[in-house]
Amino acid sequence: MSHDSSYKKFFSRADMVESLVRDFISEDLARELDFTTLEPMPTVFQKHGQTERRGDLIWRLQWLDGSPCLLAILLEFQSTIDKKMLCRLMEYATLFLEQTLDDDKSKGLTLPQILPIVLYNGAKPWSAPCVYCELSERERLAYERGIWDFKYHLIDIRHLEESLVDKAKGISAWIFRFERAANVQEMERLWRVMFRALKNPTYENLRQEIIIWLETCVLPVRKISGAKIVVERLKEEEKMTVVTAEMDDWTLPYINQGRAEGERIGELRGRHEGERIGELRGRHEGRIEGERIGRDEGVAEKAAQVIRQMIAEGFEDNLIARLVSVPLSEVKKLRITSRQI
Repeated sequence: MSHDSSYKKFFSRADMVESLVRDFISEDLARELDFTTLEPMPTVFQKHGQTERRGDLIWRLQWLDGSPCLLAILLEFQSTIDKKMLCRLMEYATLFLEQTLDDDKSKGLTLPQILPIVLYNGAKPWSAPCVYCELSERERLAYERGIWDFKYHLIDIRHLEESLVDKAKGISAWIFRFERAANVQEMERLWRVMFRALKNPTYENLRQEIIIWLETCVLPVRKISGAKIVVERLKEEEKMTVVTAEMDDWTLPYINQGRAEGERIGELRGRHEGERIGELRGRHEGRIEGERIGRDEGVAEKAAQVIRQMIAEGFEDNLIARLVSVPLSEVKKLRITSRQI
């Protein structure tokens, strides 16, 4: 998987585009936009038999005030410096506007405003012009506007100000943080922090895509020592996180059962003693004991299922014992019983 294709997949998510605008373009602009109306637009243009032109991503959305003029976000992803980037974006913008006019059946549509953004992850600072007037030696006249004002927003990921990345709250910032990580230890730390922030199941595919991207794009290019090891660890942690969530679901019935049984025992014990204090104390002790028994039984049963699954998938006994936090002897016993089944 290439850098461009990875970024296209990441920023094919509407929430990723929204976080990019909010954290790295303008929060003031973001407050004026209705991100619930984000829709992807075609990026392949061919007119009158000319050579096909293909951009990376284009999103279109509405303004919160209901203005008929939409906003089109043109995203281009670069791992190398392109001196012609300004011209490319001007061409894509023109082709998109022409396509918009051709598709307008009523011939009364107001053309959208264009927000071009370049995401660059190269090692060297970006040096290509971002504003059209920088391409010309002619002094700009005070009354001249239009094409001279055309510019794109550059996000030079590896050279952003540290404070800007630190205060960013959206999911796009996690991609940038991994790009900027200096070593394996930093990537592992980022992964754990990111998972706590993105533990919602809606982000499961994104986490898996990030692992693939790190394995195929970031680590090979950056040549970070221990790259293969860190990828395997991230895969193990991602797998075990899913397993842990499943274990929580399985143990809940046992916990509830233990709680109910504990309350019943405590109530009987308290009633037998004949004192309100004794009854409350008994109910409380019974509930705690019942919860403990129920939880222990539920966890033990689910842990055994998890261990059998990991044995079937080829995990080593020592690794299973460490990940599931059980004695090595228990893993070996389950491996023997698994062979006999």
